[in-house]
Amino acid sequence: MIRLALPLVLLLAACETPPPPPRADPRLILTPSVAGLGISEPQLGSGADGRLRVNVNIFNPNNFDFPLRYQTDWLDETGRPLSTLQSRPAFRSLARTTVTTIDADAPSTRARDFRMTLDVDAR
Repeated sequence: MIRLALPLVLLLAACETPPPPPRADPRLILTPSVAGLGISEPQLGSGADGRLRVNVNIFNPNNFDFPLRYQTDWLDETGRPLSTLQSRPAFRSLARTTVTTIDADAPSTRARDFRMTLDVDAR
């Protein structure tokens, strides 16, 4: 009986779908509505004045324009958000079958990291 149960358990375990791989960069927060877009890893740099700058390329493979809402939160050295007007949501229409670059500049040199949320614009 045990000899029959073991192969059955192994067969069922092999049929189980594996969970999707985790996103490579946890600083990008994606809602399910933007799952069909091609999103690059963020490119982080700094300007001449020492402020952080982040660029994310987004490919819209659809045959229609995609209304995007995005928000970049800047974090200090302890990981706490910096309170600025630049942390409010921004809106952009992604043209069909093209790549659009979303870029954001930190509000001050106190910013050490970022968190960017991408969602559909449901206005």
